Amino acid sequence: MIPPPPTTPLRLVDSRWLTSSVRHFVFERSDGQPLSFVPGQFLRVKVAEGERPDFRSYSIANPTEPGRSDARRIELVISMVEGGLGSALMSSLREGEEIHATAPNGRFCLLPGDEEARRYLMLGTGTGVAPYRGMLPQIESAAAAGRGTLLLLGNRSAGEQLYSDEFRAAAARSPGVELRFCHSRSLPETPDRHDVHAYVQDALASFQLDPEGDLAFLCGNPNMVDAAFERLKAAGFHPRRIRREKYQTPVLPGSAVTTARPASH
Repeated sequence: MIPPPPTTPLRLVDSRWLTSSVRHFVFERSDGQPLSFVPGQFLRVKVAEGERPDFRSYSIANPTEPGRSDARRIELVISMVEGGLGSALMSSLREGEEIHATAPNGRFCLLPGDEEARRYLMLGTGTGVAPYRGMLPQIESAAAAGRGTLLLLGNRSAGEQLYSDEFRAAAARSPGVELRFCHSRSLPETPDRHDVHAYVQDALASFQLDPEGDLAFLCGNPNMVDAAFERLKAAGFHPRRIRREKYQTPVLPGSAVTTARPASH
């Protein structure tokens, strides 16, 4: 039997509710040491003990300065879903209590060589915006170097948009960062130039795409990820220029699908 992966204890130091069902968490290592990661990576949190413990994967959401590979604190954003093992653990977590997580992993990141791209296309829905929040310092640094970023961030309505002030501030500071909040159900009462009434994948049609110069990132709802992937392929993108991270929902025992990567709850 393959032994479970080693884990590190992380202590909750702060949390807040972003919406009625989405909670933002701030952790630090219990030994006080920094945790090395690349923006866009994820942690696997142990959510149930046993001979074969269960884990749920959550993207690291906190921004770090370009060039840094460690942080004293780790931020996660998690959607609470009734019946989810991760939700049961995280919703009851109180300040000072610990979780146990594996080392950061994943390649849904801005990697060496990506600076050859002329523009980054970053599409996300729901808690799938977490990796992009973590990448904001890199995105702004890229804009200063002449590489643009198009952020298409989806939600049902404005009240569900996560970290909107931070994304707006980055777009205001960096002319090379183009931002659209794609509201699938309703626009805000006073929409501005960043707000559109569309699904994320449909909003792509409003922009001129460059299959040779654009590098695409897709994160969040599997339907959006699949639809956007097909739109980009139809526009001439090679699959190597499209990175995907599906936020699939682990379902209850007895259902057909029981795993996900990464989980959003």
